[in-house]
Amino acid sequence: MDPARNPGGGELVYGAGQLSPARARDPGLVYDAREDDYVRMLCAEGYNATQLRVVTGSDGTACPAAAAAADDDLNYPTMAHHAAPGLNFTVRFPRTITNVGAPGRSVYTARIVSSGPYIRVTVAPRRLAFSRPLQKLSFTVTVSGALPAGNEFVSAAVVWSDGVRQVRSPIIVHTVDVQ
Repeated sequence: MDPARNPGGGELVYGAGQLSPARARDPGLVYDAREDDYVRMLCAEGYNATQLRVVTGSDGTACPAAAAAADDDLNYPTMAHHAAPGLNFTVRFPRTITNVGAPGRSVYTARIVSSGPYIRVTVAPRRLAFSRPLQKLSFTVTVSGALPAGNEFVSAAVVWSDGVRQVRSPIIVHTVDVQ
């Protein structure tokens, strides 16, 4: 977490922090992902049936016959993308969040936090209005830009807030050397 040893660390320099049990009881929003969501992600990463059995502990787990979902489609708070150095990219992260907050109307507004000049982040819609507990609403985060060098990363975050709670979703873009 030393900035001198981790330049531009942004979202990656956050630790787990101290747990606040009172705040953990009322997070406001959660990202739901089921086992089949993770299986589709692992299939998109190239896992075969043998590797899936090791991970899931089930002989019946296999990649779906239809095209596997992209690994960035996993309904998970963190969004990551590997980009080729110097090339423009655009990636979309569809997400669905569930209102687990207090009953009644809750309105969350997205704020974008960026730690670098090389990417642009947008969220659509930027406002989510929940009318009941356990209601699910979807949004899409779009990240575009170009990182100039290999082995470099930039980060950003989408922070959803209802004025009381804040739900932070980190975004990481990392370059990989093209051989």
